[in-house]
Amino acid sequence: MSLLQLFLLTFAVAHAMFLFSLATPDEAYPPPYGLDQSWDTAAATDSPTDDLIPVRREVYGGGRIIDISHRYHSEMPSWESEDGVGHFLWLGKSMKNGSQANNSEMKLGAHTGTHVDAPGHVFDHYFDAGFDVDTLDLEVLNGMCKFFFDRVGDSSFRVLTGQVHENGDILDITHKFTPHTPVGDSTEGIGPFLKLLFSMKNGSDYNFSEMKLPVHSGTHVDAPGHMYDNYFDEGYDVNSLDLRVLNGPVLLVDVPRDKNITADVMKSLNIPKGVRRVLFRTLNTDRGLMYKKAFDTSYVGFMKDGAQWLVDNTDIKLVGVDYLSVAAFDDLIPSHLVLLKSKEIILVEGLKLDEVPLGLYSVHCLPLRLVGAEGSPIRCILIK
Repeated sequence: MSLLQLFLLTFAVAHAMFLFSLATPDEAYPPPYGLDQSWDTAAATDSPTDDLIPVRREVYGGGRIIDISHRYHSEMPSWESEDGVGHFLWLGKSMKNGSQANNSEMKLGAHTGTHVDAPGHVFDHYFDAGFDVDTLDLEVLNGMCKFFFDRVGDSSFRVLTGQVHENGDILDITHKFTPHTPVGDSTEGIGPFLKLLFSMKNGSDYNFSEMKLPVHSGTHVDAPGHMYDNYFDEGYDVNSLDLRVLNGPVLLVDVPRDKNITADVMKSLNIPKGVRRVLFRTLNTDRGLMYKKAFDTSYVGFMKDGAQWLVDNTDIKLVGVDYLSVAAFDDLIPSHLVLLKSKEIILVEGLKLDEVPLGLYSVHCLPLRLVGAEGSPIRCILIK
């Protein structure tokens, strides 16, 4: 066996160990946390807060996952500003003001913090032709780099780009943001969400947009503070979510059509013990609800007994669904409370599961690191 073959074999083994490590039974939030199982799930603000200490970190699992994105906060630098980004989160609906949930809005420059440039940033004809961030190639943005030396002892190396899995396909399961993207309690969608602050047509050297979005619109993630006000106060925001749960092996299942996800439905799915991440495809996908701007209360979701069965009888820590809420409208609050109570389960909502074959994948979901936000837009991909 040549040195090159030996190196590539070693790399393949190491990569397999990495993928296996993502499947180890870590909690969605690392201990210590105050998990008082006597709490009443119907009283989301009456829980003691003495032991609520969110853990924030950059490195997970002994270095298997390293977060190289910056947190968004008011003093984060912003282009041509001496005062940073300033105020970027607004709590439009607050449980302290009588709302059943906390719901924030965000407003950020598209080139703020850790970000990506599309060709239309500095080429106006590319901007006009539609070369935006939605056209960027995910095969370039995702993959393992394979390094090998040209000869033993040589400090030079070549870099070969490759996908995470040999012969693997990358499937984008995130919905595009458009003015018609649905959001709760609206018949018109999110409306215009981009504003071109600087335009090359007006003499600027570049195009520079600002976005304003409800954090629970489109494909997004819920943090525990969405429905538990004491968790919100203690800082259980999207920046505290564990990337080990949001990245790793996942099972895609089909839910029986015309049914909400009850305890009986959960039993019928026969999800094996040990499976920690599950995406539930329902009638919502068949009906194309995420493509309709009007919020539809007849969507399929978890009933309270189905959520409780999941908590009591499975090892699932990542729950992914194909509409704006994991919970059926008739059990909107109770189901959320059951799933978010322990802070061990992460909810990803509004996934694009059209024409994705059933089976096992590697899922990779990354929310924005919005300090203080109980939700965030999230980009999710599957790798077969």
